[in-house]
Amino acid sequence: MPERSPVTEAITNFFSLVPMVLYTVVAILLTVIAVFSVYDSAILIYQLIVPTSSPVNIISVINALLLTITIIVLFETVTVYFRTKHVEVRALLVAAFTGMVRHILVYNMVDTDPLILLTTAILLGVLIGGIILVKPETPT
Repeated sequence: MPERSPVTEAITNFFSLVPMVLYTVVAILLTVIAVFSVYDSAILIYQLIVPTSSPVNIISVINALLLTITIIVLFETVTVYFRTKHVEVRALLVAAFTGMVRHILVYNMVDTDPLILLTTAILLGVLIGGIILVKPETPT
């Protein structure tokens, strides 16, 4: 294998560092968002238990909790990338499935176009199939 020039080596090192820096920024932002999301969920649960001047319905609480779960799964995907240098596809499918369930629960689907309902059902089926077919990656 021919030796690389110092310039080529420097460019290669720089471009291999860029994804790591971007993933670090994403991890920091997801951490901040997760903290706010957990805080929001806790406030909503507190308002659900202790009656306040602003009524809270259970759908708002479920929405906040599912959003928090989605953020945590995405954060775990980033941390797995730091350890293995691979993105775990199954975790992304679980995050997408959680997001779809959140969408269905939050936005009442009663008055929705049947084509959108069919598309949502097909997408959920594809996500479930992907979760079943994609095996979890074993740590190396």
